[in-house]
Amino acid sequence: MFTTAKENKAHTAKKGDHLIHDVRETAHHFTDDARDAATAVRDDLEDVARRTGHHVRELADSAGHSLADTGKAITVKIRDNPIQSSVIALGVGLTIGMFFRR
Repeated sequence: MFTTAKENKAHTAKKGDHLIHDVRETAHHFTDDARDAATAVRDDLEDVARRTGHHVRELADSAGHSLADTGKAITVKIRDNPIQSSVIALGVGLTIGMFFRR
């Protein structure tokens, strides 16, 4: 029932050892959880970046095709109507020239 100071000291040291072990174990679990969370976030970001890159490439390809088609259509219009195209080009040139003159 009565314990000696030496026994109290040993008991306190044992409690301290258990506490240190528990803290280390908790820190280890926390580190593992943080590493797992960081890995999941990285994987999600890589997936989003991959999908975004794919979408941007599709948009760029689509825009390129649209511009090429528009360029071909304009070329055909100019060849079919050379006088009208020249008059329009002259009007646009004069308008831009007047704009920059101010």
